[in-house]
Amino acid sequence: MNSSTRKSVVRKFYEEELSKLYDLSDSFSDFLPEYRIGRVQLLSLASDVFDCVEIERPPQDIPKAVADAYNRHIWYSQYSLSDFYLVKVPVESQISFALLIQGYVDDGWDNSGWFIEVFDEQGQFLGAGRCNYETVEIKWLERQLNNDDFNSGSPPWIGDEPKSQPASKPMWSEELLSQYAVKIEHEGSVIRYVISSED
Repeated sequence: MNSSTRKSVVRKFYEEELSKLYDLSDSFSDFLPEYRIGRVQLLSLASDVFDCVEIERPPQDIPKAVADAYNRHIWYSQYSLSDFYLVKVPVESQISFALLIQGYVDDGWDNSGWFIEVFDEQGQFLGAGRCNYETVEIKWLERQLNNDDFNSGSPPWIGDEPKSQPASKPMWSEELLSQYAVKIEHEGSVIRYVISSED
Protein backbone atom coordinates (compact mmCIF):
# COMPACT_ATOMS: atom_id res chain seq x y z
CA MET A 1 0.00 0.00 0.00
CA ASN A 2 1.53 3.34 -1.00
CA SER A 3 1.80 6.18 1.51
CA SER A 4 -1.09 8.19 0.07
CA THR A 5 -3.44 5.20 0.22
CA ARG A 6 -2.23 4.34 3.72
CA LYS A 7 -2.91 7.89 4.90
CA SER A 8 -6.42 7.75 3.46
CA VAL A 9 -7.18 4.33 4.99
CA VAL A 10 -5.96 5.34 8.46
CA ARG A 11 -7.82 8.66 8.41
CA LYS A 12 -11.04 6.92 7.35
CA PHE A 13 -10.61 4.36 10.16
CA TYR A 14 -10.36 7.09 12.80
CA GLU A 15 -13.27 9.02 11.31
CA GLU A 16 -15.46 5.91 11.55
CA GLU A 17 -14.31 4.99 15.07
CA LEU A 18 -14.85 8.54 16.31
CA SER A 19 -18.36 8.62 14.84
CA LYS A 20 -19.13 5.51 16.93
CA LEU A 21 -17.72 7.23 20.03
CA TYR A 22 -19.88 10.33 19.54
CA ASP A 23 -22.99 8.14 19.79
CA LEU A 24 -21.88 6.81 23.19
CA SER A 25 -19.76 9.40 24.97
CA ASP A 26 -18.57 12.98 25.11
CA SER A 27 -15.06 12.06 26.23
CA PHE A 28 -12.01 10.78 24.41
CA SER A 29 -11.24 8.79 27.57
CA ASP A 30 -13.76 6.26 26.21
CA PHE A 31 -12.04 5.94 22.81
CA LEU A 32 -10.65 2.40 22.35
CA PRO A 33 -9.32 2.21 25.94
CA GLU A 34 -7.92 -1.28 25.33
CA TYR A 35 -5.41 0.29 22.89
CA ARG A 36 -4.40 3.22 25.09
CA ILE A 37 -0.67 3.47 25.81
CA GLY A 38 -0.42 6.96 27.31
CA ARG A 39 -2.52 9.85 28.60
CA VAL A 40 -2.75 13.06 30.57
CA GLN A 41 -6.04 13.73 32.37
CA LEU A 42 -7.08 16.75 34.40
CA LEU A 43 -9.63 15.36 36.86
CA SER A 44 -12.08 16.87 39.33
CA LEU A 45 -12.14 14.71 42.45
CA ALA A 46 -13.28 17.03 45.24
CA SER A 47 -14.16 20.32 43.55
CA ASP A 48 -15.65 21.84 40.41
CA VAL A 49 -12.24 22.57 38.88
CA PHE A 50 -9.45 20.11 38.20
CA ASP A 51 -7.69 19.08 41.38
CA CYS A 52 -5.88 15.99 40.16
CA VAL A 53 -3.56 15.26 37.25
CA GLU A 54 -3.01 11.71 36.03
CA ILE A 55 -0.08 11.05 33.72
CA GLU A 56 0.47 7.73 31.98
CA ARG A 57 3.80 7.67 30.18
CA PRO A 58 3.90 5.72 26.92
CA PRO A 59 6.40 2.89 26.47
CA GLN A 60 9.88 3.97 25.40
CA ASP A 61 9.81 1.89 22.22
CA ILE A 62 7.39 4.18 20.37
CA PRO A 63 8.71 6.15 17.38
CA LYS A 64 10.51 9.40 18.21
CA ALA A 65 7.97 11.50 16.27
CA VAL A 66 5.14 10.03 18.37
CA ALA A 67 7.06 10.60 21.62
CA ASP A 68 7.76 14.19 20.54
CA ALA A 69 4.05 14.74 19.81
CA TYR A 70 3.17 13.34 23.26
CA ASN A 71 5.65 15.74 24.90
CA ARG A 72 4.39 18.66 22.79
CA HIS A 73 0.86 18.05 24.01
CA ILE A 74 2.02 17.88 27.63
CA TRP A 75 3.44 21.36 27.02
CA TYR A 76 0.18 22.64 25.52
CA SER A 77 -1.85 21.06 28.33
CA GLN A 78 0.27 22.84 30.92
CA TYR A 79 -0.64 26.23 29.43
CA SER A 80 -4.03 25.81 27.77
CA LEU A 81 -5.43 22.90 29.84
CA SER A 82 -6.38 19.79 27.92
CA ASP A 83 -6.66 16.05 28.36
CA PHE A 84 -5.11 13.79 25.78
CA TYR A 85 -4.87 10.10 25.05
CA LEU A 86 -2.34 8.15 22.99
CA VAL A 87 -3.56 4.94 21.36
CA LYS A 88 -1.69 2.30 19.36
CA VAL A 89 -4.18 0.63 17.05
CA PRO A 90 -3.82 -1.87 14.20
CA VAL A 91 -5.49 -0.60 11.03
CA GLU A 92 -5.69 -3.24 8.31
CA SER A 93 -2.91 -5.23 10.04
CA GLN A 94 -0.52 -2.26 10.30
CA ILE A 95 0.06 -0.31 13.50
CA SER A 96 -1.03 3.31 13.77
CA PHE A 97 -0.73 5.83 16.58
CA ALA A 98 -3.26 8.53 17.37
CA LEU A 99 -3.22 11.35 19.89
CA LEU A 100 -6.72 12.46 20.82
CA ILE A 101 -6.81 15.86 22.52
CA GLN A 102 -9.81 17.28 24.36
CA GLY A 103 -9.72 20.84 25.68
CA TYR A 104 -10.65 21.49 29.31
CA VAL A 105 -13.78 23.55 30.02
CA ASP A 106 -15.31 24.76 33.28
CA ASP A 107 -17.15 27.87 34.48
CA GLY A 108 -14.04 30.05 34.32
CA TRP A 109 -12.11 28.44 31.49
CA ASP A 110 -12.87 27.60 27.88
CA ASN A 111 -10.38 25.58 25.91
CA SER A 112 -13.14 23.64 24.18
CA GLY A 113 -12.17 21.58 21.20
CA TRP A 114 -11.52 18.02 20.09
CA PHE A 115 -8.40 17.29 18.06
CA ILE A 116 -6.53 14.32 16.62
CA GLU A 117 -3.02 13.66 15.32
CA VAL A 118 -2.27 10.40 13.50
CA PHE A 119 1.02 8.59 12.75
CA ASP A 120 1.98 5.31 11.13
CA GLU A 121 4.04 2.52 12.70
CA GLN A 122 7.35 4.24 11.90
CA GLY A 123 6.13 7.60 13.22
CA GLN A 124 5.38 9.11 9.82
CA PHE A 125 2.83 11.90 10.29
CA LEU A 126 -0.48 11.08 8.53
CA GLY A 127 -2.56 14.09 9.49
CA ALA A 128 -4.06 16.19 12.25
CA GLY A 129 -7.42 17.78 12.55
CA ARG A 130 -10.18 19.37 14.51
CA CYS A 131 -13.03 16.98 15.26
CA ASN A 132 -16.51 18.43 14.91
CA TYR A 133 -18.70 16.77 17.51
CA GLU A 134 -21.97 17.91 15.90
CA THR A 135 -21.28 16.93 12.29
CA VAL A 136 -19.06 13.96 13.20
CA GLU A 137 -16.39 15.15 10.79
CA ILE A 138 -12.68 15.77 11.03
CA LYS A 139 -11.26 18.80 9.26
CA TRP A 140 -7.88 17.35 8.30
CA LEU A 141 -4.70 19.41 8.22
CA GLU A 142 -1.44 18.50 6.54
CA ARG A 143 0.55 19.80 9.52
CA GLN A 144 0.81 18.94 13.18
CA LEU A 145 -1.22 20.92 15.69
CA ASN A 146 0.40 23.96 17.24
CA ASN A 147 -0.36 26.48 19.99
CA ASP A 148 -2.56 28.58 17.70
CA ASP A 149 -5.05 25.74 17.23
CA PHE A 150 -6.32 25.95 20.83
CA ASN A 151 -8.97 28.38 22.11
CA SER A 152 -6.90 29.45 25.09
CA GLY A 153 -3.45 30.50 24.16
CA SER A 154 -0.34 28.53 24.78
CA PRO A 155 3.19 29.63 24.00
CA PRO A 156 4.90 27.84 21.11
CA TRP A 157 6.25 24.44 22.10
CA ILE A 158 9.77 24.79 23.41
CA GLY A 159 10.80 21.92 21.11
CA ASP A 160 9.97 24.15 18.12
CA GLU A 161 11.57 27.26 19.59
CA PRO A 162 14.17 26.04 22.12
CA LYS A 163 15.62 29.50 22.79
CA SER A 164 12.31 31.19 23.48
CA GLN A 165 11.08 31.77 27.01
CA PRO A 166 7.31 31.62 27.58
CA ALA A 167 5.78 34.93 28.65
CA SER A 168 3.54 33.19 31.17
CA LYS A 169 3.99 30.40 33.67
CA PRO A 170 2.37 27.00 33.15
CA MET A 171 -0.81 26.27 35.07
CA TRP A 172 0.62 22.90 35.99
CA SER A 173 3.86 21.00 35.53
CA GLU A 174 5.26 17.85 37.07
CA GLU A 175 7.73 20.00 38.99
CA LEU A 176 4.91 22.10 40.49
CA LEU A 177 2.78 19.04 41.14
CA SER A 178 5.67 17.30 42.91
CA GLN A 179 6.07 20.31 45.21
CA TYR A 180 2.42 21.07 45.97
CA ALA A 181 0.44 17.85 45.62
CA VAL A 182 -1.14 16.66 48.86
CA LYS A 183 -0.80 13.09 47.62
CA ILE A 184 1.21 11.38 44.88
CA GLU A 185 0.17 7.86 43.89
CA HIS A 186 1.90 5.41 41.56
CA GLU A 187 -0.08 2.66 39.89
CA GLY A 188 1.83 0.83 37.17
CA SER A 189 2.78 3.38 34.51
CA VAL A 190 0.34 5.97 35.92
CA ILE A 191 1.30 8.78 38.30
CA ARG A 192 -1.59 10.55 40.02
CA TYR A 193 -0.99 13.97 41.57
CA VAL A 194 -3.80 15.02 43.90
CA ILE A 195 -3.65 18.80 44.29
CA SER A 196 -6.31 19.28 46.96
CA SER A 197 -8.32 17.11 49.28
CA GLU A 198 -11.87 17.07 50.57
CA ASP A 199 -10.70 18.11 54.05
